[in-house]
Amino acid sequence: MTALPKALRLNAQTLAIGACGAALAWAAGVPLAYLAGPAIAVTLASLAGAQVMVHNRLRDCCFVLIGLSIGGLVSPASLDAMVAWPVAFVALVALTFVTPFIIREALCRWFGFSRAEGFLAAAPGHLAMVVALTEGLGLPLVRPVLMASFRVLILTLAVPLAATLAGVPIGPGLPAAPVVESWLIIVVQIIAAVALGWGLARLRLPAPLLIGAMAVGAGSHLSGLAVGSLPSWVSQTVLVVMGSLIGSRFLGITLTEILRDLAAALLAVVASALLAAAFALLAARVSGLPFLDVLVAFSPGGLETMIIVGAAAGADPSFVAAAHVSRLVILALILSAFAIRQGRPPPPTDR
Repeated sequence: MTALPKALRLNAQTLAIGACGAALAWAAGVPLAYLAGPAIAVTLASLAGAQVMVHNRLRDCCFVLIGLSIGGLVSPASLDAMVAWPVAFVALVALTFVTPFIIREALCRWFGFSRAEGFLAAAPGHLAMVVALTEGLGLPLVRPVLMASFRVLILTLAVPLAATLAGVPIGPGLPAAPVVESWLIIVVQIIAAVALGWGLARLRLPAPLLIGAMAVGAGSHLSGLAVGSLPSWVSQTVLVVMGSLIGSRFLGITLTEILRDLAAALLAVVASALLAAAFALLAARVSGLPFLDVLVAFSPGGLETMIIVGAAAGADPSFVAAAHVSRLVILALILSAFAIRQGRPPPPTDR
């Protein structure tokens, strides 16, 4: 069997598992079911020994489509709110700086992490750079990867549920577009998004295709060049793929490893979430921005996931995206300084 048919079979198998998870979560009324259901189902399947995979090309296609969908939600009110962004970003810088140091102390004191391993495991994002540094320092990869995977999975489930309990209505997927755009305009937007994403990738910005597509979608709607969005079935299908991608991050991690570090992972997730909530509350009060917007923007989940969660909850997608990109840039600087102190050159920061 050649590599291509095997990859296609694994992708189809993974998406079938994700689709079943989405259907079950939708039937159970889970908030953001089309994202959360596949994440849970594929995670459980990978832990049970199933081979799961979401190809990078499929992932990139989804980033473009979801970026266009979310970018279309940006409104003129988002531009008016930008004057308050700098105040919130000051709090974001402080949050990003203190989080790994505080959580590292807990991991080292209570769970036997070395100081270097604890710092990398406590980093609230930038998994690729964390992995590169971990390998460069000759440390085991399991704990940092496990911490990051738990953080993304738990926050993907917890943030929509918390928003629902707080009275914020969240459906099974992204808000349906009132007007569906013509496919001619959509194709032009996709071409522009890919071109802009390529340029952003050259600048080593995180999630370049997603951010590029969001910029194209927002610019098209704010300028009046586009009046509609992608068909709802496209946006919701993309969520199933994104949820399956989250679940596939547990591939190669055994149940024994999870049980060994489960308490440490839960502590790290809860501590980072509480720190984010505390800083978000302060930033929202000082800046006047909605607390929900700031909370999702400060939550240490994956950039792509938190942008999707924010859009589903009605948060300003432009602010959430800008905050998460800024957080990754700040974290890259912190990790680079850490690498230099350890006597190692910092790895590239392209994610």
